[in-house]
Amino acid sequence: MYIGIDDTDSRDHYCTTYVGTILQEELEKTYLMDTPKLIRMNPMVKYKTRGNGGVCLRIIEDEKKLNESEIESIKKLVIKTVEKFSDFDCENTNPGIVFLSEENYQKNQKTLLNYYNSVLYDILKVEYSEKILNEIGAEYIKYKKGHGIIGALGAIASKPPFTYELLAYRKSEKWGTEREIDIDSIIKMDTDTFPFTFNNIDGKKSIITPHTPCPVLYGIRGISREILEKAKNTVKSDELDKCQVYITNQGTDVHLRFSKINDIYPDTGVISYGKIVENPKEITGGHVLFKMKDDTGEIDCIAYEPTKEFRNIVRKLNCGDLVGVYGTVREDPFEINIEKLKIVTLQKIYEKNKFCECGGTLKAKGLKSGYKCNICGKRVNYDQIKLNEVKRDIKEGFYEVPPSARRHLSKPLVLYDFDLENIR
Repeated sequence: MYIGIDDTDSRDHYCTTYVGTILQEELEKTYLMDTPKLIRMNPMVKYKTRGNGGVCLRIIEDEKKLNESEIESIKKLVIKTVEKFSDFDCENTNPGIVFLSEENYQKNQKTLLNYYNSVLYDILKVEYSEKILNEIGAEYIKYKKGHGIIGALGAIASKPPFTYELLAYRKSEKWGTEREIDIDSIIKMDTDTFPFTFNNIDGKKSIITPHTPCPVLYGIRGISREILEKAKNTVKSDELDKCQVYITNQGTDVHLRFSKINDIYPDTGVISYGKIVENPKEITGGHVLFKMKDDTGEIDCIAYEPTKEFRNIVRKLNCGDLVGVYGTVREDPFEINIEKLKIVTLQKIYEKNKFCECGGTLKAKGLKSGYKCNICGKRVNYDQIKLNEVKRDIKEGFYEVPPSARRHLSKPLVLYDFDLENIR
């Protein structure tokens, strides 16, 4: 039996993963439970409360099928818990619950995969999700506008690649207070476990702690349960109330797909290759912008100010460079927000050699007169002047924004050498 939950939290209260953790703890007292999932969806959704993530719990029924009485009891527990830990007073909090049997899950694999792709790439309507839920024989509950059923089904429908996140929760009396966590221990944890854990720090700044007053104390992301347990034991913090490891699609780039420029539309994630046709320029706010073109069209690509030093890489690009841009697409202005950049080939750049053999400098004397040395007086025609190749202060390869500017779903370059398809 699959249970999907989403959109219970707000920027001021609760966390959907906390609901999942409470239910996981309670259900595993009686049933064999799979590892819960925390699944992020299209980050461009405008009505999201925080990270646009739903959770999925699964009761394993390999040996013993659930009877009707057990199913009803489970549903009541889920509903009671969701209603207790949802911020119904927040306008943007619209919880949803989905129940799907193991049989219907197995019978509808293609539909679920298509839905998962849609919830990653597009902005879905509640009505569309209801249509799919009815098609696959799921039961669902909507609260208020019911947006939560979109992500609840998305969490159930999710497929590899995956990573893990260990979420540590603080005691309820600490909610809303400043988190007590030792930064030196986080740096040590990162030193001891990187790259098997990732996105822990940016310089000497911790990025494992939320900025909201929610129950989460910290979250550590990694590629194995064992490394996460080691990482947790290194971190010094407030006393923990609960701790739960989630399987997650964070750090996998599943929100991005290859697209020709002409096929790109707003509020989706793309990987697009083309040649730079307008040199990078800085615009108001400290953002850096360039124009890219392929055989179907052209589009602006932007590195926003929060990407900090990454903008220096973008500034060094030049017309003619062939690049791949990884990122999400804004509607107004229509542009790609760069998350990663792959420089495929660098255009060779030449400059005129204006130095004479005698050591003097060649000065332009007009269109017909060419150049004249300011020391020996030697004249050189425009078409005779030598060209020197300019050494580019940048190399071909991948570049990424700093950890503090990354989306939940963005795949760090350090994970490119790991097989994330076999994490279940």
